[in-house]
Order: sequence, then C-alpha cells, then structure tokens
Amino acid sequence: MPTVTYPGRSLVSYPVINIFYVLFRSGTILARLPFWALSFSLFQGTRPHPSWSFRQSLMLRIATEYVSIISRIEIAVPFPLEPGKEKDRWAKLEPFSKELYSGPLESETVKPAAIGGTWYPKKPTDPAHSGTIVLHIHGGAFVVGSGRTAENGYMADLFTKHGKIGHSFFPQYRLSSRPTSAPFPAALQDALTSYLYLVRTLEIPASNIVVSGDSAGGNLAIALLRYLAEYGPGLGLAQPQCGVIIAPWTTPIKHLWPEIAITSNPNYGTDYLGTDLCRWGAKTYMRGVAADHPYVVHLGNAFSTPVPLLVTFGGGEILAVDGAQWVQEMARVKGNTVESYVEPAAPHDTVLFGQLLGWEDSSAKVAATMGEFIRRHA
Repeated sequence: MPTVTYPGRSLVSYPVINIFYVLFRSGTILARLPFWALSFSLFQGTRPHPSWSFRQSLMLRIATEYVSIISRIEIAVPFPLEPGKEKDRWAKLEPFSKELYSGPLESETVKPAAIGGTWYPKKPTDPAHSGTIVLHIHGGAFVVGSGRTAENGYMADLFTKHGKIGHSFFPQYRLSSRPTSAPFPAALQDALTSYLYLVRTLEIPASNIVVSGDSAGGNLAIALLRYLAEYGPGLGLAQPQCGVIIAPWTTPIKHLWPEIAITSNPNYGTDYLGTDLCRWGAKTYMRGVAADHPYVVHLGNAFSTPVPLLVTFGGGEILAVDGAQWVQEMARVKGNTVESYVEPAAPHDTVLFGQLLGWEDSSAKVAATMGEFIRRHA
C-alpha cells in the first residue's frame, strides 16, 4: 500500500494572505447571517434537521464556516509546556524508556518527547487510591486542541457533573500542525507516555484507568488500546478498566480522497465538520504513513481486546457512518465486548461544543451514559 505524500501548505495559510482571506470569509458570513436567521426562524423546513431548534440551526451554520476558515489558513497552534492558567492542575511528563515505544511507535524521525497535561477538577492527592481515573485524549483532527481548560473545561465538567467521574487527566499531545508539525506516530507516542505516567509514575492500578478520547482523540484512544492489547503483555503493561470512544475518526485517509467522498455522506448537511478540517489533519498527520495503516485507519482493521468498549456518536454526524461500521467489525471479533450509543440527530462531538451549539442536553446525556458504563465495569 502506498504511503501518503504531504502536498504542502495551502496558499492562504501564508502570512498577509491569510489576513485578507479571513477578512473576506468573515465578510461573507456577516452578509449571509441575516438570511440564515430569517430562513431558520420563518421556515422550519430550511433547518438542517426538522427536530433542530432555531439556535441549533444557526449556530451549526456559523460553526461550519468558522471551522472551514481556521482549517483553510492552517492556523498555528502553540505548544507551551508551562502550567499557565491551569497552575497546580498541570503536570509535565517526560518520555519513558525507548523500549516501551515499540513496533508502530518506533520511528527514525519522530521520537518520544516531553509533553504536559491537565487534571480535572484537580489533581488527586493520592492518585493510587483515588478510584477510577479517566485518561481522556482530546480531539481536533490532530491539528488543534490542547486538553487545557479553555478548550476542554466544559467537557471535563460534564464528566464530573453528569458522568460522576472523580478525576480525569487530559494530555496535551504534539500536533501535526505548525509549529510542532509532528506527524504519526508522535501523538500516539504521547498517548502512551500519558498512560505510563499514570501507571508507572503515579502507580495507579491499570484496573482503575479508563482510556477515553473524542474525535481524533478517539482515533488515538483506539490505537492506544490496540497497542496495549498487542504489545502490552510483552512490555509488562496491564490493560485498563475499560474504554470510552466518543465520535471517533476511524478513517482519516478518506478525507484525502476526492471531496465527493465526504460531501456525499448522508450526514454532511447536519454536521459542522465539513471537508477542510479533516483534510488538513489527514494530510499533516498521515504524511509518510501507509494509506491503510492499522494504527491510523481503524475501519477494516479490527483487533482483539479484553477491554470493554463503549462507542458513542451523534446521529447526524459525518463520522458516524464509518464509525458504526467499525463498531460492527469490532463486535464480530471473538471475545470483544463492544457497546454503542447514538444521540439522535446530534452533530459531531456535542460533549465538546454542546454549550456553544445549543446541544447541552445531548452532551449531558452522552456524559451520563459514559459514567454509567464506567461504573458497570469498575
């Protein structure tokens, strides 16, 4: 199978040009905003989904445009390792022995590196005896996000309030966007570093750890669970308690195909992902990687795992189509325990943007379902 060739940055991502592009796109949004508002308020049939409210319809339209803009300009995302506003909730993690990063995590050009992470609602005083700990890997198409409060505070609060989860740790892994420009397997190396931090540094029993992730973070959570299943026994790494995979991106390679592969998706009109964000993420994360790599492309690469899995989707999101097929593939593997939950008519990843898009009830329900699943497998 051929490897993915990086086509380079888009023209509008360069300085000065990107400013004019943002101004132009912002102007078109402002010009269309009154028409969207009038249409969605007077004619319910023009809303993306008949069950959606005016607020949900309008905010999804605005979010779709915003996501497209930051993706087209390939916005640079800083990677600070200082505590910042997180203060004592922040932890800096150093990579472990290179022998632990085996097989798909080995690379001549991409080596394990120092990262950080944020505890929610605070770092436990006695981590080894604090009950269930959720290791959550944030989404963002491998190119945006940090796991910090500004981006993931709402999600972490949902886990605490509605999921009844005591403590969660969100690593800030290396992104494939500028300035880190770290392709596969950097983010997966960092996911493993985070797991090792919990089980080795803090001595938290693996049986108390839940591996979780949303969107691209869901892709990484799946890859981490695969790595622990295939390489963990030989490396002395125990399996976690269970896994919760939220709106996973199971087929990044598809977003490098002709655009019609995405625009023909039956959920294209009821999601804010569009085509630009995932294309940006796929082309930077997968450069030099085989187009069917089992640690990146999960659909068609089912594996055996002793870890019970819950996979959730929004019924109106683009990624649900391939994701549902992957769930079926995993469920057919002998010995696997896989459950799924679909939030009706919801767009992508409401636990991340529910408060902005008007999907607060949906995000609370997903978090509650996650908490119930974790308690059943404690």
